[in-house]
Amino acid sequence: MKIALLGPYPPPYGGTSVHVQRLKERLEKEDAACVVYDYSGVPKKAPGIVTVRNKAIWFLAQLFHSPADIIYCRGYSPLALISLSLLAAAKGKKVIIAPGGFLFGDRPIGLCHKLAFLLAAKTRVYFVAESLKSKAIILSLGIKPENIEEEVIPGFIPPYVKEGEIAQIAPEVWDFIGSHSPIVTANAFRISFYNGQDLYGIDLCIDLCANLKMYYPEIGFVFCLPDIGDYDYFYKMREMLKDKDIEGSFLFVTKPCPYYPILRKSDVFVRPTHTDGDANSLREALHFKVPSVASDAAARPEGTILFKNRDAEDFTLKVKHILSNYESYKKKLKTLRSEDNFEKILRVYYKLVG
Repeated sequence: MKIALLGPYPPPYGGTSVHVQRLKERLEKEDAACVVYDYSGVPKKAPGIVTVRNKAIWFLAQLFHSPADIIYCRGYSPLALISLSLLAAAKGKKVIIAPGGFLFGDRPIGLCHKLAFLLAAKTRVYFVAESLKSKAIILSLGIKPENIEEEVIPGFIPPYVKEGEIAQIAPEVWDFIGSHSPIVTANAFRISFYNGQDLYGIDLCIDLCANLKMYYPEIGFVFCLPDIGDYDYFYKMREMLKDKDIEGSFLFVTKPCPYYPILRKSDVFVRPTHTDGDANSLREALHFKVPSVASDAAARPEGTILFKNRDAEDFTLKVKHILSNYESYKKKLKTLRSEDNFEKILRVYYKLVG
């Protein structure tokens, strides 16, 4: 089977790019011929990775003659969907779109998006939804039930633990982890805002660290932020650390690197997002049996402890309760079954190519 994967490829490290990376690795272990068309904007020289510069035009020009049996696009934009729909119509390609769990969030759906989905419905593009909410949105935009995978398939694919990826973590990060206890971690692709508030809850993480330090003087908080984005807000958060006198207890990791080696050394993972889709990092934490606390802003997987969205006091109470009853929470997580979503995606591929 020949497969073209369209999406970002790390670095930078984010939920979508890591999904594409792991999907490529697993497909190659199945002896599938796989090429990634990387639209992250960061050039790569790795084998099987092709840099895409102009998504819409490039999709049509380069993929028109592609020998791929399946074209799988991870992520969504109206231009990409229109381009791939035209490609499916012109060449009869099997095109799969996995738009992600967030999709439109709570924003109104504009005319451009509606037209893109209307064209996709006419050309029988196939969709894979990460969440029930995402699936409902796709169906509401005119995609017929037979053109969307019946089963919701989250984007998380378990990693292969590699010494080379563990070695990418800077020594100062390991030094910080080794000299603090307990270790709480969180991550974000880049600083973003939703309805005027910190999307990933960096401010809440700083409040949490300050509150917990009264009970755990040696606490360490590691926040992975591979793409800072908004430097003004980042410096504001650094000032917040100074004001709360926790500079030595809170570490920002801004060098792009795999997150799972740090996550595996965590005592607690937190996901205080203001809104969310199906978070890969949360599923990864549960996969590694790391007790996890997340906002109630979205549907969360089994095993997650929820706190009231944007409520720093409730956030602190939930994390403190885990730390106070740690072995009990670890024992519960050991009974959770971790699903391998790669096998589900592979079944979709085989179903479409017969």
